[in-house]
Amino acid sequence: MIAQFFNNVFLKLSAIPHDKLMWIIWGSFAAIFLLALVLSLLSNAVRSASKRPFLCLVNAYTAVSLAGFLIGSELAPAILAAALFWCAGYLAYGVLCSLSKPSKIKTASQIALSSVPSQPPVIPPVRHDMPAAKTSVRLDHAISVTDKLLGKNLGKSDRQELEKLKNTLTVLQMKGTLSTAEADILNDNFNALLKLMAKYNV
Repeated sequence: MIAQFFNNVFLKLSAIPHDKLMWIIWGSFAAIFLLALVLSLLSNAVRSASKRPFLCLVNAYTAVSLAGFLIGSELAPAILAAALFWCAGYLAYGVLCSLSKPSKIKTASQIALSSVPSQPPVIPPVRHDMPAAKTSVRLDHAISVTDKLLGKNLGKSDRQELEKLKNTLTVLQMKGTLSTAEADILNDNFNALLKLMAKYNV
């Protein structure tokens, strides 16, 4: 049944003059290429779209060209003709790709740079031996920022650092007066928090 079907298809194709058959195959490919070329020139959406479907079409038409030539000629000329068509098809694919817009996908480094705020919030350094009551607003803000950051999808090391930082800020918040060493620790923690804020765009 299947063999009979393909035999009938072969007989019908064999009845078509060989030159006419090849003009039909190559002409339809040329028409598709011209249509894709015109659309790429006129439409931004088509110009920026992937051209891989056209490449798949080139490969399919190469196989069809080989089959068409085998109907009316020997194997060696048919292979040569199919190879030449394949090269021409790849050149057409290159033309379409050259018209494509450059990719707008950002690299990881570009995303990281674009996510850093141009003017990150500045937390003024704490004066030595300053009562904690005068820094409570900044400490409250810093602790609330740590809570926001902890709600994000952090790396393991960043999460551990942030939890340690929050514990330190909480302890310093409960102190009555900050010593010189404690003020330095607070400043270091503010700096570490600023880096994490920039990294996660908070």
